[in-house]
This record gives sequence, structure tokens and C-alpha cells, in this order.
Amino acid sequence: MRGLLRYVGLAVFASLALAAPAHAGSFGDSATPCEGRTVEQPFKRWLDPFRYVLAPNGDFERGAAEWKLTGGATVVGGNETFYVGGTGDSRSLYLPTGSSATTRPMCVQLLHPTIRYFAKNRATPLLSSLRVDALIENPLTGGVVTLPAGVHTGGTSWQPSLPGLVLADFLSILGEDAKLAVAFRFKPIGLGAKWQIDDVYVDPFRNR
Repeated sequence: MRGLLRYVGLAVFASLALAAPAHAGSFGDSATPCEGRTVEQPFKRWLDPFRYVLAPNGDFERGAAEWKLTGGATVVGGNETFYVGGTGDSRSLYLPTGSSATTRPMCVQLLHPTIRYFAKNRATPLLSSLRVDALIENPLTGGVVTLPAGVHTGGTSWQPSLPGLVLADFLSILGEDAKLAVAFRFKPIGLGAKWQIDDVYVDPFRNR
């Protein structure tokens, strides 16, 4: 198993090293720091005991702040029905066909960063899905490359996503103090896609 993980990590490393950067500039400089974050267990009732931190404005309670929205994505009224962030929360993000939403970059550490969130499909079930990509800074080039981080195919009621795993831990040893800047992009896929997401959390830790 260790040899397999090493092979996978090296393959990811090679793809990141060779891929053309998706963006350049101050991606890493704009990332929220690893220090001073509030650690939570928002998915404990779903038998997930791991520790997460809220993505920058991941509950959308500050509107679209710290998110890049395109193609009609917009913050709307109505919270996910489990209220894991607090009973006073009242907002979520609407993603129609052709839209996308990208978090502000955030610091993650060794091991595989994991993303979980709540989602609701407002279109006809089975005709659309929600794709999540990780945008990861490449310390070799200073650019940013894209890796898949999961696909959500849930129904018309609010449900937590399955953990989305980003296989990039071998690259992170090249970052300062084994840290990387990562952002996550949500994009609806399919005919007449209409999605809502809320309470986006990331498990970024070196050790669980």
C-alpha cells in the first residue's frame, strides 16, 4: 500500500510539474493562513469524526465575499436544513447551468486535503451533477493547476456530500513548511442544472 501511495503521489507530482498553469501571480499570497483557524466536527452526526475548518466564507453568511462567482451564480436566502454552522444562518449559494463558484485560496498541509459540503439539486434528478475541482499552487512554477476533487449527484433535499479527496500530498512537501495554497471550484454539469450549496468545509491537516 505504501508503494502504491508513493506511485500515485509521484504521478500527481509529475502531472502538476508538467501541466500548464491555469493562473499565475499572487494565488498563494492571497491564501488564508493555516494558523488561527476554528476547528469543527460538522459531519459527526454522519459518522465522520474528522476535524474540518470552514472554507473562507464557506457558509455564505457574508454574501459573495471571498468567492469568485461566474455565469449567474449568486447567494440566495435559505440555509441547508441541518444548520451545522448555527441556527441563525440564513444563506446559501445558487449555481445554475453555465455558472461556477471558486473559493478564496486557503492553506492546507500534508496528507490529502478533503472537502465536504451540503448540496441540493433543484433540477430533475439524475440529469445533472455538481463537479468539484481543486486549484492547487505548483511551487515549481508558481502557477496553478487543476485536479478533480469529486462529483456530487444528490437529490432534491439538502444532504452532505461524500468526502472529496485531493491526491496532492506528495507535492505539498515542496511547499514552505509542507504547506500548499488550494482553492475549490464548483461547477454544475448537465441539462438544466440547478444546484444549491452551503457550509463548505475542508480537512486540511497534516495529521488526523
